[in-house]
Amino acid sequence: MQVVDLLIFISYMAAMLYVGFFFLRKNKTIEDYFVGGRQMNSLYIGLSVVTTDVGGGFSIGLGRLCFIMELSGSWLLFTGLTGAWLNGVFLIPYVLRLTKGRGFFSFPQFLGSVYDNRVAHYSQVLFRQ
Repeated sequence: MQVVDLLIFISYMAAMLYVGFFFLRKNKTIEDYFVGGRQMNSLYIGLSVVTTDVGGGFSIGLGRLCFIMELSGSWLLFTGLTGAWLNGVFLIPYVLRLTKGRGFFSFPQFLGSVYDNRVAHYSQVLFRQ
């Protein structure tokens, strides 16, 4: 490893530690930690969901699949990105309106209130992949 690489790595780690300690001091309650103090609007929640969905699996895994399958594989990437965008624009604001003031921390809690506790338990297993 070159000196420049080591400096970049150390700088990055120092910046991440700074961000972590900054928000550690800023978070005072459990709601601050888990749901941003309930101060985030649906745009930020939708962007968070989309960026989580379009992470390494999408950018690396589907990119490789598209390379192997050529044009037919690119449809998987296109439809996946479109679905993530539609969730971020339409589904997340809708669910946010339904859950306003109910104190949920997770989507399985929301599903348990809409359906029943069995659905909440199944969804917890599915969401922890």
